[in-house]
Amino acid sequence: MMLPLALALMTALAIAALLLPLLRRRFEPTRRLDHDLAIYKDQLAEVEREQAAGHLSDSEAKAARVEIERRILTAAAADGAASVPVPQRRRFLPTAIAILVPLVALGLYFQIGRPELPAQPFAERPKPPDTNVAAAAPMEMVRRLRERIEKDPKDVEARLALGRAQLAIGRVKEAVESFRAAQQIAPDRADVLSALGEALAFESDGVVTLPAREVFTAALARDPQNPGARFYLGLADAQAGNATSALKRWLDLEADSPDGAPWLDTLAREIARVAAQAGIDPKTIRPDRKERKPRDSGMPQPSSDDVKRLEQLPPEQRDQQIRAMVDRLAERLKETPGDVEGWRRLARARAVLGEQDKAAEAYAAADKLKPDDPEILAAWAEVRLRLDEAGVKALSPETIAILKRLEKVRPDNGLALFFLAQADEAAGDKQGAVGRLRRLRDLMPAETPARAAIEKRLQVLEGK
Repeated sequence: MMLPLALALMTALAIAALLLPLLRRRFEPTRRLDHDLAIYKDQLAEVEREQAAGHLSDSEAKAARVEIERRILTAAAADGAASVPVPQRRRFLPTAIAILVPLVALGLYFQIGRPELPAQPFAERPKPPDTNVAAAAPMEMVRRLRERIEKDPKDVEARLALGRAQLAIGRVKEAVESFRAAQQIAPDRADVLSALGEALAFESDGVVTLPAREVFTAALARDPQNPGARFYLGLADAQAGNATSALKRWLDLEADSPDGAPWLDTLAREIARVAAQAGIDPKTIRPDRKERKPRDSGMPQPSSDDVKRLEQLPPEQRDQQIRAMVDRLAERLKETPGDVEGWRRLARARAVLGEQDKAAEAYAAADKLKPDDPEILAAWAEVRLRLDEAGVKALSPETIAILKRLEKVRPDNGLALFFLAQADEAAGDKQGAVGRLRRLRDLMPAETPARAAIEKRLQVLEGK
């Protein structure tokens, strides 16, 4: 009896030693814009050095500078120049798990692990449900697609889907490999070539490199109407400093695109950006153009001069400027309360600035305009969980209601399953907690530590 208690005490002391620095640590808020501008400033300096050393021609240096300036504008405009989230002590989950797992393990030891206990057969566990691949979590989707490819290595559609799933979770190099494998099987398919080219562009941080351009050119040769190839070849022209050629490609693509095509907003923004930078009126290239303005996001977009001014300001003044932009958006939404995207942007900006209560109000307004939207519900639930200090305090009825709505429209949402299982257990509904934890477990790859922790919790709840 003394040995388990001694081991438990040693484990607790080890965890306390590890957690103490984390609990003492303080974080200073930083702006994402500061970080991005520092990187781009270094990149501009590097271009100047390479050009001076003769490693880059004048046209190559100009193209590189244009692309870096484009990224500066994009970084400044993203989410209303919101700040990087600041870690807070309410980020309780790692600490809670670090404490919970040893306690659960000790409890299991007393129930089923002591040497003096008689042998006991292991109860059969329920088989995971056969969930649809499209509805599974991204990692689960990747696993299932790999299994499908193992059964049929020539399944091009599975390889395409695998590449897209890998892009979605940030595994760009693996996505390139998946698309290359699909290309080897179907070398004449334009959609496969276009997907490979896009992944190569992602791999080079948005720059359409020569290999990517060659792939897009091959895709266009097989399908002259392929929108992806047409867009990225125009982007390659713009990055090379040939704005006229880029605008011609994009204006032709815009004219050929059906109403409601998902790429039209992005296309309109790129046309406006490159035309403004080059001082070209798009109608001089295509006089019959019927301009399609991108949907107004509601967030005031800073100009390049605004970005430069922000870069020179002290941190306190920069913070005030950013908050002023967010406040202007809030004022604008009073005049246009039906702008659901504006409310979403305001909510994200408020959340990043640490104003969780105001963020929750903005998400509530967006929810009224677009009920049961899974993205709005998920973001709203995260904000509500921060307000409730989930894991430290009991969840509020409002938070539970939002999580249940999210679970209804997205039964595989891990956030909803995890916290609703906790709420069930706190309310004494052991059966409800077990059901949700089983569903959460079955969505996780077998090798993940989180799945092992959930398995242990399930064993406790099921009395095994």
